Amino acid sequence: MFTTFDRYLLGRLLHTFVVFFVSAYGLFIVIDLFMNIDDFQVVSASNVELFRRVLEFYAYRACEFFEMAGPILIVISVIVVLAMLQKHSETYPILAAGIPAFRLLKPLLIAAAILNGALIANQEFIIPGLAVQLQTPRGSKTAQVQKVEPVYDYWNYLMHIDGDQVLVHNQTLVGASFTLPKPEIASQICVLKAEKATFISQTAQHRSGWLLQNLVGVLDTDLLTEVGRKRIIPSSNGKDVFIASEVSFDQLYNRGRNLKLLSSMQLIQRIQNPSTGPMPVRGQSLALHARITRPFLCLLNIAIALPLVMRKESHSLITNMVVCAGVLGMLYMVAQGCFALGSIGKVSPDFAAWLPVILGGIISTWTSGLVQT
Repeated sequence: MFTTFDRYLLGRLLHTFVVFFVSAYGLFIVIDLFMNIDDFQVVSASNVELFRRVLEFYAYRACEFFEMAGPILIVISVIVVLAMLQKHSETYPILAAGIPAFRLLKPLLIAAAILNGALIANQEFIIPGLAVQLQTPRGSKTAQVQKVEPVYDYWNYLMHIDGDQVLVHNQTLVGASFTLPKPEIASQICVLKAEKATFISQTAQHRSGWLLQNLVGVLDTDLLTEVGRKRIIPSSNGKDVFIASEVSFDQLYNRGRNLKLLSSMQLIQRIQNPSTGPMPVRGQSLALHARITRPFLCLLNIAIALPLVMRKESHSLITNMVVCAGVLGMLYMVAQGCFALGSIGKVSPDFAAWLPVILGGIISTWTSGLVQT
């Protein structure tokens, strides 16, 4: 049964979270704008345009900030709500009626689940849809041009793909350079350079790959091996070449490296992609497991915070909050350490992501006996 007091706690936690988020993001805007105002002024012809560009830039960054700070703000909001309940003695009537203190977890966990649901929707739908805008430099209208981040195509025997720059909106690689590996694709190392290259997605008629347009030089097909002739297909005009590949366009610039800009489905596709190397796969697997474990860690942190803030035989509320912050801070540091070990391959990605959950469950069990009765 969801009581009036449960609704009161749920609303209070959501209100506290909104206040903290607006305050934290407002502080972030003030500091970031103070340090980077010149970037907006350079491209703004008037004060109205300057205000519009600033408003647009930080409106897009709100979802990115929510993804970054949301989990921490949820736990901080819970600690503050519990502390205010203790300060105003609002829990004493409940305890005096014989209701256990852990009954307070119900509305708190429901509110946390709602906020985690918003975090999931933000990560899976909003951020991937705004990936281009989130990479737009300050003051610029669009992220039209970005620097190329070279990659190796493992499906094509470590074929090296590079270029001068990428045009995000046109999905075009300018100054494309594809190095054909020896001896799998060509009898000797061969570099195909073209004015531009465009990625073509897989269809029922053909597989995915890159269409190199206006080659610099001539492709000598005699250098291609049997495998190479199947994957390197020159066009009839002698200027264009199609190269079969699983390396997509967005893997060549920041979006392919910044895993926060990808949805979980895109991460799974990357992990299953045969062109992805072992190191990117490890990072992508770790990111995927971290997204799965994040709601569990948040709920466990709340279960840990309740008995530490409402500790029986405590000396002061401030002491309880300091102890709670210390325990949760140590758990956060352990989680970050596990992620670091997982990213460098010292432990498997799944173990690195789930170990903090296991430790959080152990700590929550250990602290459960400290709560007021």
